[in-house]
Amino acid sequence: MLSIKPFNLVKSNLAVLIARLNDLLDSDDPDNWQVIIKKRADSRSVEQNARLWSLYTSIGNYLGYTAEEIHQLMGFKFLLIEKYVGRDKITLVRSTTKLNVKEMAEYQEKIEAWAANMGWSYE
Repeated sequence: MLSIKPFNLVKSNLAVLIARLNDLLDSDDPDNWQVIIKKRADSRSVEQNARLWSLYTSIGNYLGYTAEEIHQLMGFKFLLIEKYVGRDKITLVRSTTKLNVKEMAEYQEKIEAWAANMGWSYE
């Protein structure tokens, strides 16, 4: 089945999108397509990611854990989501790579507040 992967549209690549849409219309099943256009959310920044790992390292050093262990612990503490597979409810840890800029800032604030309650301070 022919399909288009998510496409980040800017003025300079509009012709490429139109060509891809024409390919769909010229396919074996030209009448069965759905096109959704939505504003793209800004994903977390490189700076936010670097700061997050600095937080993990600092908190880990204070509490006696590695940065990776703090990463996993904080995910379980603040990033749990529930999904249903049939009738089964499954709890997952949302990946920090899926957070947008605002969500990443809120996540870091929660981590800092939690660690501060344990006596940690960012140096």
